[in-house]
Amino acid sequence: MSPPMTFRMRFAIPLMLIAELMSTPSRAEDTLGTAGPIRSFSFGTCKLPYPARARGECDPLEISATLPADVRSQQRVLRARQLTEIARLPQAIAELDTAITEQPSNAAALLLRARLRIPAQLTEATRDVTAALQADGDNADALATMAFILIGQDDQAGLELATKALALNPLSVDALWIRALLSNRSGRPEQAEADLDSAIALEPDERRPRMTRAEIRLQSGKTAGAKEDLDALLAAGSDLQALQMRVTILAGMGDDNGALADLNKVLGPPGQRVLPGPVRPDLVNMFVQRALILTRIGREPEAKQDLETIVTLGGHRAVLQMQVYLRGHGFPDVSLDGKRSEQLDDALRACFINNACGRGITIRG
Repeated sequence: MSPPMTFRMRFAIPLMLIAELMSTPSRAEDTLGTAGPIRSFSFGTCKLPYPARARGECDPLEISATLPADVRSQQRVLRARQLTEIARLPQAIAELDTAITEQPSNAAALLLRARLRIPAQLTEATRDVTAALQADGDNADALATMAFILIGQDDQAGLELATKALALNPLSVDALWIRALLSNRSGRPEQAEADLDSAIALEPDERRPRMTRAEIRLQSGKTAGAKEDLDALLAAGSDLQALQMRVTILAGMGDDNGALADLNKVLGPPGQRVLPGPVRPDLVNMFVQRALILTRIGREPEAKQDLETIVTLGGHRAVLQMQVYLRGHGFPDVSLDGKRSEQLDDALRACFINNACGRGITIRG
């Protein structure tokens, strides 16, 4: 039986997405996409070092002040897209602000500004999409973006908007992905998977539909299908989220060597000391996964080293989260002090040996 997978709630989806977008460039031709959150940010078109980028040396040319206001406004949208592609986001927003001042009914400017505001400024994003739809009520991308914003607020209304968007543009990969998210939340994983099948057929290299299909397949017990999607993502390039999910699948299938091989690609050999660095919940969780596997196969000294690394990277908070989890899963005597101890190590060892207990330990940011 495949391990359980809890689908993300409203705020977890956007937060997860923004982390992915900043770390993993899209392999599709359109790196920005057309609806919902921006697909990816990348410095791919700018080869200069960061200080030069920060000075704007890769920025596109300014828009001529001699153009008519409506033409300037449209040109500013194109410039904002170019700025977004090289992750000059404050500058892109400023360009869109000016474009909207010059032409308040510029739906393209309103929509792009809304998409750049997801997920951190959902209220402002909603206002922009509403204005875009007032200017162009049949804008399929604006409808799909509003559907995304409604995830967790009004899934049924979001589903209706995504369906309307697809009626206007059946080939929108982003709208198909958004409707799949809403269908799955509404208890219709089969419909969600069908939409994702269509999206992947249209754009085989677009990450989001394939990653979401892997999650839904795993959630539905289709472990082999989920692994196929993850294999495809990892064959195309580095993808921490896909690797972590494949590790979970491999471990659940009893392929501890395969799971360890995946983890070692990112973490280095077991037992290797890791220097302190910024708290990265995804990285800490990979050490948790590896400690679990190492404990289960009897390599306890290396598992102990990974526990030390977890404490080094995750600190007091990571230890406390593990203690809270253990308290609720059969270890009521574990202290809640955020400190590593022999008692905690013993409880973790027992939990790791028990697959059902060990799978649930995660460090949240």
